Amino acid sequence: MITNLILEETPLFFILSWIVCGVIMIHFIEPALDFDSNVYLLTGDRNVLIDTGAGPASSYYIDRIREIIGPEGKLDMILLTHCHFDHIGGGPAMIDAFGCKAYAGRTDAESVREGDVRYTLSEQFGLHVPAYQTFDLSQGDVIDIGEHRLRVIDTPGHTRGGVCYYDEISSSLFSGDTLFSRGVGRTDFNGGSSELLRNSIKYLSDMQVQGLYPGHGHPTQDGMGAILRGLKMIGD
Repeated sequence: MITNLILEETPLFFILSWIVCGVIMIHFIEPALDFDSNVYLLTGDRNVLIDTGAGPASSYYIDRIREIIGPEGKLDMILLTHCHFDHIGGGPAMIDAFGCKAYAGRTDAESVREGDVRYTLSEQFGLHVPAYQTFDLSQGDVIDIGEHRLRVIDTPGHTRGGVCYYDEISSSLFSGDTLFSRGVGRTDFNGGSSELLRNSIKYLSDMQVQGLYPGHGHPTQDGMGAILRGLKMIGD
């Protein structure tokens, strides 16, 4: 349940912050560049970053994160929703700045570790993303962030190994490019599959989703409506 909403303006960004169930805050940092993914910072007992942006604006994201957690604050981990460059490119700078580890679904983590441009799409879009250590996550893994826990949900379709992160306490879903507020992810890149994406969204439809925090576009508190729209769009 969302209990409060705060809008903070910085010289370059808007930061939207939600207090969720009184113990965790979700900070949505507006993309710095047109091709950046959304970046979410969860703060509470542990500080967790979901996706990193493409990389060129990393210093600005790092500044925003430090404004939120404090100059001596700790970033405990980075969770990647999938391996596309616009979501992973800031990883090396974040790891260097905060000394944390990055995690992703097993198949996509391998693509990041190997710097596999077939699946990161970095060269296709003219941006170099170096390979970096990324640890594997699997369906059903639970990430303890204090009083809240994020469950890993395999949602292939946009990529081979994309995942969503779900907080059962607040019914919040961090959906990457699997699902947007009013749309679904593309399936015409290497590793994409419309059939797998359809199955992934059908799986999500059996969950209770209130807050949807997608990889692009604005979040919504009508998560189930977004899922139903996605199913209709991709053919249920």
